[in-house]
Amino acid sequence: MHTVAVLNQKGGVGKTTLAVNLAAAAHVDRRRTLLIDMDVQGSAADWYQARSDTSPLAGLVVVRMDKRLTLPKFRELAAGYDFVVLDGPPRLDEVTCSAAVAADVVLVPVSPGPFDLWATSSTLATLDRADEIRAQLDREPVRRAFVLNRAEVGTTLTRDTPEVLAERGEVLDTVVHQRIAFKKAALAGESVISLGGDEAAASEVQALYRAIGGRRKR
Repeated sequence: MHTVAVLNQKGGVGKTTLAVNLAAAAHVDRRRTLLIDMDVQGSAADWYQARSDTSPLAGLVVVRMDKRLTLPKFRELAAGYDFVVLDGPPRLDEVTCSAAVAADVVLVPVSPGPFDLWATSSTLATLDRADEIRAQLDREPVRRAFVLNRAEVGTTLTRDTPEVLAERGEVLDTVVHQRIAFKKAALAGESVISLGGDEAAASEVQALYRAIGGRRKR
């Protein structure tokens, strides 16, 4: 089982959009996939409810768990799945910390701009606390990966942000751009992969999926 937690204390950076699309990428890759909605707003659960019964994503399971999730209970919940995505809340608390304890990778989406960059310091402090707990459980520190999300093509901030983030951790080469296709897919309970119509958006999600531990193209 491979577990990815999508975390950032700041709202509006596209955590849920990335979480549902990464889960969809794993499902299309024929992996038994679980998406755990840890946000009290339940946006990922709403996305699941909007999905048609005949969707290509049928079988991709979404459950809500907006309370602190201990590692034994997480393993019980995720038993039998190949790929698990944790959609974290827009705050730093015990729920966020427990997600980082359970994950193999913490994906931190950051939108270009100073406010998002400043907010990463608090997120990293929470991951430090999670690593202390992981050490007590004989787990290695969690892999931390930044992804530039909701980027505008060609803007100065989009070009400069990865260099700034590199001082704080791993920065993935993949950049996910702001595209209307993500909103259209979300409204239908779909992903940009399953809905189709925007190859560039689908390609970015597939590249991100591979970068955080998904299987490579066959």
